[in-house]
Amino acid sequence: MNSVFDIINVPLGYLFKWIYYVVGNYGWTIILFTLIMKLILFPLTLKQQRSMKKTQAIQPKLAKIQEKYKYDQEKLNQETMKLYQEAGVNPMGGCLPMLIQFPILIALYNIIRKPISYVMMLSNDVIMQIYERINGSAAADFARIDQIDLANKMRGSFDKVGEFISSHDLINFDFFGFNLSVTPTLQYISEHWIYVLIPIVAGGTTFLVSHISNKMSGMASQENNPTASSMKVMNYLFPLMTAWFAVTLPAGLGLYWTVSNLFQILQMYLMNKHITVDVPVDEDRPAHYRERKKKKK
Repeated sequence: MNSVFDIINVPLGYLFKWIYYVVGNYGWTIILFTLIMKLILFPLTLKQQRSMKKTQAIQPKLAKIQEKYKYDQEKLNQETMKLYQEAGVNPMGGCLPMLIQFPILIALYNIIRKPISYVMMLSNDVIMQIYERINGSAAADFARIDQIDLANKMRGSFDKVGEFISSHDLINFDFFGFNLSVTPTLQYISEHWIYVLIPIVAGGTTFLVSHISNKMSGMASQENNPTASSMKVMNYLFPLMTAWFAVTLPAGLGLYWTVSNLFQILQMYLMNKHITVDVPVDEDRPAHYRERKKKKK
């Protein structure tokens, strides 16, 4: 076992390999693989969305509590927790599903970044031999081998590696004119400008996910809440980080992030539209608003 995450990496690698053999295209494999994983994780996403919906619904009452007890921190904490209990809101409800998903996300990253280990299912010793055959010298450190680049080179050097793997197992990284095995560095983009779309779209969709998530949770409308202020900062920091990763890691990962973000946006929109939650009625709201809300339910 190469990594503690192999308990997840290996079975998901078999799934990725099966999808690739069915569709025969690396780009579509990443897309279908991402969608399947999103569907598997849907119960956690649904729980997170319900928590966000409840948090959004109690924002007016929470704002009043914060204003009323802004000089009494102890009372503010007590009343805030009381409101959370009455509404059935878990302050950590949105974080827990993300923490549970984290090992799975690491596994997905490893599978895409190390296709020879987790898709072609070759051992470390064989990978080292393939590297030496193709590059003419031994790798100084196995961990530093760029497997996605090596897998791409194997297609053009099959005469050197044919004894280790069949041609049927080689991966074709071409996807609508993009080579998903290359790393779209700034230098590479300057020579192949179309690859600038990868960091732009990956970063842009990450911004949309953060922005929509903050809006749905009610954080976007809170000006004096330190947590809301931090979330606004992260709303810009995460997209920049994603765009940077997209120019320092293989293009296949940029495609994964983009597909994952787009599907998450669709999930949030549909769930926000159809999910209803029971929360304490704000007595200060106009009666006609409360009546309209009851009819909507």
